Amino acid sequence: MKRLFLFISAFVLISISVNSQEFKAGAIGGATFSQVHGDSYVGFNKMGLVTGLYVSRSLNPDWGAQFEIVYKQKGSRHNPNESTGDYNLYKLSFDYIEIPLLVKLNMTKVSLEAGVAFGILINSKEEDQYGIVEASIPFEDYEFSGIIGVNYHFYNRLYANLRWSYSFTRVRKAYGGEYDDQYLTHWMDGKFGQYNHVVSLSVYYEFEKLF
Repeated sequence: MKRLFLFISAFVLISISVNSQEFKAGAIGGATFSQVHGDSYVGFNKMGLVTGLYVSRSLNPDWGAQFEIVYKQKGSRHNPNESTGDYNLYKLSFDYIEIPLLVKLNMTKVSLEAGVAFGILINSKEEDQYGIVEASIPFEDYEFSGIIGVNYHFYNRLYANLRWSYSFTRVRKAYGGEYDDQYLTHWMDGKFGQYNHVVSLSVYYEFEKLF
């Protein structure tokens, strides 16, 4: 199912770009800064990569729509602090293929965006100071998240993007199972667990033409 979904997404992305003069396409590259809400650690300390392709279309002079397919790293990180007697190391790493769908409001060089994203988890790894942690509670294979962001068109076909995203669905149940006092219930689905919280900074490059 994962391969079929990715194949269909890539096919749609390329077909729209090649066959329509009304659409624009380009490449994405940047960094993520993430944390996992509900893992008892705070701070956007886990750095990662985001890269992929996008297709956009103007709906009118003020509004536009955008479709993306990206590889995105998320997770959580806590470093030891010996000065405070904290010797705990924790790293949680996620690799996702993510499909964002966005609506954009254009204002000269600045544009605002909002939308949703569907993510497919392709790899996960949890570590502490003793090595790999064998998780007793598995991570979810899929994720739905909300997105808001701002873009600044700073040069020709280049623009910078600052984006915030938060998962609507949990990436894992709370450590104690379905119900425990690990963390408060989530604001959206009312379930205990862990949720991705990510800020990303990227550069978007618009292709002049594909071929």
